Order: sequence, then C-alpha cells, then structure tokens
Amino acid sequence: MGETVTIQRIGDRCGIMLPQEHLDKLGWKEGDLIEIRSDQVHLEFIAPHDEESEEPRSFSLTNGTAMRNYLTALKELARH
Repeated sequence: MGETVTIQRIGDRCGIMLPQEHLDKLGWKEGDLIEIRSDQVHLEFIAPHDEESEEPRSFSLTNGTAMRNYLTALKELARH
C-alpha cells in the first residue's frame, strides 16, 4: 500500500512534501527540476532525461484513496 501525503498551500500554489526515502530511491534532491504529467487517474513526476541514463527516473501516484480525496486540488496543480 502507498503512503499518504497532505497537499499544502505554498504561497499562491499548493504542493506536497515527498518523503525523503522516496527521493533517496530516485536519487533526487532539493533543487532538482522535475517534469509533471497527469491524466484523469495519475500524477507522475519525471526527472529530465540525461544522456548518461537509459530512462528518466519517475515517481507515480496512482488512483487510490489520496488521489480521489484530492482530485480537485491535483487538477488545479496540473493547470499551472
């Protein structure tokens, strides 16, 4: 089962705090740029593809309880 995080207001936008263990697994750190993609059931974070790695590293949130609870906020985030 996945981990639940809370969407928080940050200035005029909203954000989520990603647990450090997930960032460590992906090799991500504060200040890294990531691409955000979404559709009706997924929100996906993708590290920019670099020439040294074969595939971009990604982290996906799938259609679960947290997604259903925060769908409106996630749609708003996806528009920005």
